[in-house]
Formats: sequence, C-alpha cells, structure tokens
Amino acid sequence: MKFLIKSQNPVSQFIQITLYIPVRHLSQVRLQLPTWRAGRYQLTNYVQNIRNLQVISPNGDPISHSKLTKDLWEFSPDHVGEYKVRYEYYCAKMDAGSCWVDEEQLYLNFVNCCFEVEGRSEERIQVEINHPDNFNYCTTLLTENGEFFASNFQQLADSSFLASQSLAHESFKVGDVNFHLWFNGEIHFDLAEFKANVQSFAEKQIEAFGEFPVDEYHFIYQLLPYAHYHGVEHQRGTVITFGPAENLSERNHLNELMGVSCHELYHAWNVCQIRPQEIMPYDFSKEAYHQAGWIVEGITTYMGDIFLLRSGYFSLEEYSETFEKVLNRESVNFGWKNQSILESSFDLWIDGYVAGIPDKKVSIYTHGALIAFCLDAMLLDENSSLHQVMKILWRKFGKPKIGYTLEEVWEVILSQTEHSIYFNQFYEDFIAGNEDIFPVVEKHLSSLGIELGSKPKEDHLASTFGIIKSKDGKITKIHPDGEAYQKLMVEDVIKSEEIKDGILSISIIRFGRKLEIELTSSASNLFKDFFLIDKKSNQKRTAWIS
Repeated sequence: MKFLIKSQNPVSQFIQITLYIPVRHLSQVRLQLPTWRAGRYQLTNYVQNIRNLQVISPNGDPISHSKLTKDLWEFSPDHVGEYKVRYEYYCAKMDAGSCWVDEEQLYLNFVNCCFEVEGRSEERIQVEINHPDNFNYCTTLLTENGEFFASNFQQLADSSFLASQSLAHESFKVGDVNFHLWFNGEIHFDLAEFKANVQSFAEKQIEAFGEFPVDEYHFIYQLLPYAHYHGVEHQRGTVITFGPAENLSERNHLNELMGVSCHELYHAWNVCQIRPQEIMPYDFSKEAYHQAGWIVEGITTYMGDIFLLRSGYFSLEEYSETFEKVLNRESVNFGWKNQSILESSFDLWIDGYVAGIPDKKVSIYTHGALIAFCLDAMLLDENSSLHQVMKILWRKFGKPKIGYTLEEVWEVILSQTEHSIYFNQFYEDFIAGNEDIFPVVEKHLSSLGIELGSKPKEDHLASTFGIIKSKDGKITKIHPDGEAYQKLMVEDVIKSEEIKDGILSISIIRFGRKLEIELTSSASNLFKDFFLIDKKSNQKRTAWIS
C-alpha cells in the first residue's frame, strides 16, 4: 500500500491524499480513520477534517462507497487491481500531535489523516510526500533508497513529518544511537549548549535503562511566535511545540523546553515500549480504557525533572522550583477527596485534558509525579530505586513488547522490598484510595534533607477567604473549607471588595444579577504556597540524585 500526499494550495491549508490499495480478492474493503492518537487518551474526531472522499477503480472509474460509522468507510471492489482512495484533509491545528500546512511548512502527524485498511494493518506502507524543492525535511518514518515507509500501520500512526524552508539541524551520538535535533522557527538560545544539555540527559537516561529502544531518534521542535507548550512522544522521536520562541533567551523559559524534552525522551521507554496491556497494541477505532495514568505520565513527569538534576542541567535550587510548581498545582485541587488516580486514569476519555467540574479528579501528571517521588524515596530506603523498577519493567515488558497489568507492575515494586505491608498500605491509601498525599511527600522530602515550607498566598482573597480569581475578577476556585464555599459560585465576577474589622464585603455579578456578599475571615490560611528549603545533604540524597 502507498500514501501519496501533496498540497496544491498551501494557504488553503488542505492537503490532497491518495491511498493506493492493491486488491487481490473480491471482498469488502473497510477504511478506518483513527479517532484518537497515542499519548492522548481522548476522542479527537479527526474525521471532521476530511472532505471530498472518492474511490477510483483500476480502470479509472469512480465507484460507490458507504459510511458505516462517523470514521469508517466501506467499498466493494468489482475486480482485482489497484484501487485509489482520494480525499482532502484540513491541516489547520498547530500543536505537537496535529497537522499544519501553509506557504512556509508542511507538517503532518499521520495518525490524524491516514486510513487503516482493516485486515491489512501489518502490511508495509510506502509514503510519498510532495513538497517544494527548497524545503528541507525531517521525519520519524523509516527510509530506504530515498523513500519513506512504515513497517505497518501502528508505525505509520506513530510517525511525524515536517518540511520547511527554514529547518535547522544538529546531531550527536550516544553509543550506537544517532540523535537528531530539528528546529523550525527562530532560535533565541545557544544551540551548541542546548545540544550538549540534551546529550547529557540522554546519556543519563540510557545509562539508567542500560540501552536505548531504537537506533535513531529525532527531537522535532516547532518554535512559534505565540504562546504555546506541548509535546508528543513517538518511538523514534518527539514533536515539541513552544512559544513565544523569543522567551527562550531567558533561563526560566529554556528550563521549560528542556523539561518537556527530557520528559518526552523518557517516553521512548515508558509508554512507547513499556505499556499497559490495554493499549498493546493501539486500537485507534475506539476508546482504550486503562488505570495506569500514574505510571505512564506520573512516573514520566517525575523522571523528566529528576534526570535534568542527575545530568547536571538543573541545580538543586532549580529542581526545587520545578517541584514547587507541581506541589502548588496540586495544593489547589481537592479532587483526591472524590476520585483516586486509578479512577482519574480511566476517566481521561471523559474530561482528562480539561478542567472539568470542580474537584472531581486528580492530574495523572502532577499527582502521579508525587506518587512516583514517594515510591522512589521509599525504594531508596530498601537499597533500590524507582529507576531500578523501571529497568526491570523495560526488560520484562518493554523490550519484548508485552503489555503489563497493574498487578504485574506492583509485583515488580514489591520484589524490591522486604516490607511489602508498608508498600501495600501506600497503594491502598494513595493510588487506589483518597488520602491526602502531602504529609507523606513532606516526610520523604525530610528524609532527603529538604524541608517543606508553606506561606499564605499573596492574594488575601485566596489565603484568608479561600477565593481564587482571574485577572478579570472571575472566580475560578473556591476552597471547600471556607465560608465562601457556602455563598459564592465559580464564575461569579467580583466587581468590588472591601475589608473592615475582618469582614469582607464584595459586590459580584452572577450571570447578570448584582449581589452583595459578606464573608468572615478564616482563622487559618486556606490557599497556601508551598516551597522547599535545603537543610542538609545526606547519604540518601546522594543516592537519589546520582
């Protein structure tokens, strides 16, 4: 099979795709367009971007086809030969997992726009992409004799392509593995230093696992002139979008880019290879429910930051600042009272990537990272580590490409300790349960010679009255233990406020109605900011960061 892709009018943002299907038997041909992509467990409905689909017989005549579901087509071949499926796809979403075309670039994630032919998913797929001669390109597809191909549909769906008139390139090697850095957009940082830092954390990650899953890996960066932050993992690379690009001249913004880069590289093992059995392999035609969010994204979020510390890019102070961001995002979310991280993982398909209703769920990224940190600290006390656990999971499940169950992962963790009761209680309380993880995080930080401190949020509305608002005065969060929870609503707009003798008088607009509300100040701080204090290094800390 073969896909031919071109864009006759780039500023229209449409591409024209022809799928060539050799038909050897006169049976129904079904074309399934993916409805989601790897790394984002949410239905996306790529089908909304398709128009003008036609099926052409070997003699050049159009033949009829029917649509069975929103993203499944079918046609009946009348004789053997090569059939053509022609259609257009609208490429107008710029992020790390979508498609974009204009006069300056052609950027594709094939899972968005390429059909899977049912029953023929294991066949080799050739890909031909027409782009201007003055464009350079990069891709995570395989190449042979100057042609692009994927070994099967799973690999095609896991691949990206970028052709641009301004594409910068750097490369390095770690052992026998070739790493490539591709940059589309303006570069506002020292490229040689950036490459050296990426190489450092790549070396540390490979050292931790003992080997790299593939022989070639591509970091593909879309450096944008507007605010953006996104990364998507692939077995042979990652696409990362970041903007505004000019902000990368500042260390704090460059830290964000390095953070997502280190995170996505860790996915080359965790998720791309070490994967829950529910998504081994991916079935892109429907939801694939699993409860492993704390593993797939929580551990990866934690490891992405810790490897920047272990490689020397982060100082302990910078690492602490990153950890503080995780803590402070978690401190305003009370979803743990209502849903375990196992349940939140399952519910990713419902609302996992948007705010959702107040305090319903936990983040598999930040809450999962705190779980990973606690497990790492616990394992260090057993003369092991979370790194050792992940190395075992790589050898047992990732390398042989066998999907794991949660029970099997937990068995590996228990194999590293003689105190299984202690670990099982942690699982029941903080992974399967609804206990507050902050006291446990504080305890394990202390064991590393790091104190967890807190202070009232600078905004008195948040600290004293439990109200968080946006710049325009709209209430976005209300602390469930404050009086405001009984009198105010999320979406209320605060127009004025006055405090006298500990009483807050505010005027609000509630869906067009003007109301006057009085609140009594809380005896304790409600919303707080957390910070880390480096007290004294110790042997456990040395093992943690080395």
